Formats: sequence, C-alpha cells, structure tokens
Amino acid sequence: PRSLVEVIESPPQAALGLLQQQEVEFYIGPELPNLTDFQFESILDDPLMACIPTEIYGGEKKLLLSDLLRYPLILLNRKTAVRGLVDRLTAAEGIEFKPQYEVESAQTAVALVCSGLGVCVVPGIAISRNDERMRVVPIDHRDAHRSVGIITARGYVHHSFSEQLMNLIRTNLRELAN
Repeated sequence: PRSLVEVIESPPQAALGLLQQQEVEFYIGPELPNLTDFQFESILDDPLMACIPTEIYGGEKKLLLSDLLRYPLILLNRKTAVRGLVDRLTAAEGIEFKPQYEVESAQTAVALVCSGLGVCVVPGIAISRNDERMRVVPIDHRDAHRSVGIITARGYVHHSFSEQLMNLIRTNLRELAN
C-alpha cells in the first residue's frame, strides 16, 4: 500500500542502460540480441501485423513481406526493435522497404493508417482496438514475430514489491495474449 511505482517509457537500448545503472529494476519489452549482462524471461509471442486502410483492403487473410511493396508504407523508425526485426526479415529475402513515413510509436503508425495514408507493420500487441477504418492482417513469414517479456540485470536482487508487480505483469500479459 505504501509502495511507489514509477513508470518510464524508453526504447529498449536506453532501457538496458537504465537497468545497468540500477535506475530501474526491470523492463518490459522485446527480447534483444546479445543480452549477456541481462536475463530475459519470455511471457508472450507477439506476431507482426499489417494494418491496411479499409478503402484499399483487398480481402487478404495473410501478407508476404513482398506484398507490402505495392503499398505506401508506414514503418517504425530505426531506433525501435520492431524496425530492426523488419529490416532483418526483408534483408534475408532480398527486399528493401522504402517507407513514406517513419514514426516512433505504433499508435502513430496506426493513426496514419486510419487516416488512409498507407499500410503499417506493427507488433500485434500494439493494436489495442478494432477500428472500422482499417483491417489487420498477419505477416506470412515464419520469423515475423518477437518474444516479449521481462528483462532484468543479471544478479540483481529485486525487492519483494517488485516481484509482486512482475507477477501481476506476467499474469496480465499472458491474459492479453489469449
């Protein structure tokens, strides 16, 4: 009851710095490569989704990465883990996306789609509402997903209230995924 929780929104790489400096006890986000000083606990699998304005939606049930080349693209910027994943997937397929818009947040990308400005690729967990102005279609690629969970500094001993909060987050994220 007398605990204070401070929430800091931060991109993954900056969050790792906060963890190292013990300014935060844990981070909720995607699994990152080379986490040697950190521990990652996967909580849910988060697929990449394409959001398409209703007026240009053609009834697709899934989209290949190459299918996205025919649309004006809205992508998250290169500071985001999602963009890193998209860039790795497209490079492996020999595809280069040339986005018309690059934004920092998935909510902004979805808002641009709802305005009819193009198609975005965002993680499924970022799509919080159904909107009649867009359709959501899974990306058809075996690696078009990411693991989301809790990252902690290796060896750090958490306070009991931090453990309680992490348990609540585990439960709520798992419920969200179902």
